[in-house]
Amino acid sequence: MEIEERKIRYHTPTRIVACEGKINNVKTLLENKDDQIYLFDKDLMQIEGPGFIVLDFGQEMCGGIRILSSVSGPLGETMKVRIRFGESVSETYSELMPEGTATNNHAMRDFYYEITGYADQLIGDTGFRFARIDFLSDSPIYLPIKSIFAYEWYRDLKEINHYQSKDPLLQQIYDTSLRTVTLCMQNRIWDGIKRDRLVWIGDMEPEIHAILSAYGNVPIIEKTIETAISSNPMPCWINNIPSYSAWFLLIIYDIYKMSHDKAYPKKHLDYLNQIIDLFDKSLNNKGDLDFAWSYNLFPCAMPYFIDWPTYTEDNEKERREAVTMLLQYVFPKVLEMYEDVGLKATTIEKIINKLSKSQIDMPKTKVFAAFYQLLHQDETSYQILIKDDSKGFSTFMSYYLLKAISQKDKNKAKELLKQYYGGMLSRGATSFWEDFHIEWLEGSSRIDELPKEGEKDLHGDYGGYCYIGFRHSLCHGWSSGPVSFLLEEDKE
Repeated sequence: MEIEERKIRYHTPTRIVACEGKINNVKTLLENKDDQIYLFDKDLMQIEGPGFIVLDFGQEMCGGIRILSSVSGPLGETMKVRIRFGESVSETYSELMPEGTATNNHAMRDFYYEITGYADQLIGDTGFRFARIDFLSDSPIYLPIKSIFAYEWYRDLKEINHYQSKDPLLQQIYDTSLRTVTLCMQNRIWDGIKRDRLVWIGDMEPEIHAILSAYGNVPIIEKTIETAISSNPMPCWINNIPSYSAWFLLIIYDIYKMSHDKAYPKKHLDYLNQIIDLFDKSLNNKGDLDFAWSYNLFPCAMPYFIDWPTYTEDNEKERREAVTMLLQYVFPKVLEMYEDVGLKATTIEKIINKLSKSQIDMPKTKVFAAFYQLLHQDETSYQILIKDDSKGFSTFMSYYLLKAISQKDKNKAKELLKQYYGGMLSRGATSFWEDFHIEWLEGSSRIDELPKEGEKDLHGDYGGYCYIGFRHSLCHGWSSGPVSFLLEEDKE
């Protein structure tokens, strides 16, 4: 089946990170050559026994490698290799669980293969920047390699809004954010290209907002929405998480508002109304939120969830109030959409009336304080947001954190944006990550180098929850909040 709108392109390595063993003339791989093998190719890399190379292709990409080989021994001989793709250099040296923290979840990135002479082979499909190839044959096979390219899936997309800044760091943050979300636009909009090639609709709200802001309502958005609907038949919480159903409502609002398509909400009206009914059943007349009624009817994996960094077992009250604030933020927008297109909104009005009676304490965490500030523009919540600068920020919630701060001080919001996202860039990032804490920078390595003695591994030693160590995705679409924020708040 042809993959809609995707194309493929090739990249020559930009750097030989490491080369060990019986391998000669490895620098020839850095030369730009044509992609055809010939009978009498010259200037080849010679593999004369066991060894390995680590290649840097310069930037994160979604794809694999392409090996062009010649031959100097008997025809039909093969050489066994181990290929390890990595989003960091250290990931290419890692071992799979349980010996290490690396995995092959969602995309094979560590596997054995055989290469042969006079071959042109495409190998792998994952998220990576670096590739380590171990040549494992002990027998005297002399296998010359002409080239090792990276191949990359990409889409030809035209920006309807273009960001241009006189501040080089803001420009780099915007460009990297846009590349991150664009890389995640494969056959659907994914969370990540190495790990989490799934349609998580709540995670997707920052992604779809960024895509709409930069590219408009491109077809892959609706393709992904229809996938989410068909794979989550009602009644259910989308992806088994109630807050994700709230984010879905906001996504539909974003599509409607940014595409100016008044027919769009009616396309999914029955599904929208069923979600709205579920939230109505989850709120009592005092505005108290409780999803327990649904537990025996359909799955509910994490009833009060906003994002992983704020998810602990001992803060359910604060998480419950955060989801309540999410609903307070979302439902007025849903009401606006229904009224604009002439739809009945009785249940929505009922929900908003209930939510107006909700008792919300001042949040303790920045992520939750962002909702409070957006709703109330309160000095206490603002001070929580800017305390200790970008400590406590979240990649998934970055758009809302920045918007909440920007309500009072746009320059402060941009300052913290540069500190937080600039921190990733300062350590070699070419795409933005599933999670990041500014404290990780202290005493840690760059991702494009192996850690030096005494350094923490910025990739392998951090991460949490379901993304510990090398399982951590360094290209996650939900981190693309700066795209929307900068297009909205930093127009020159």
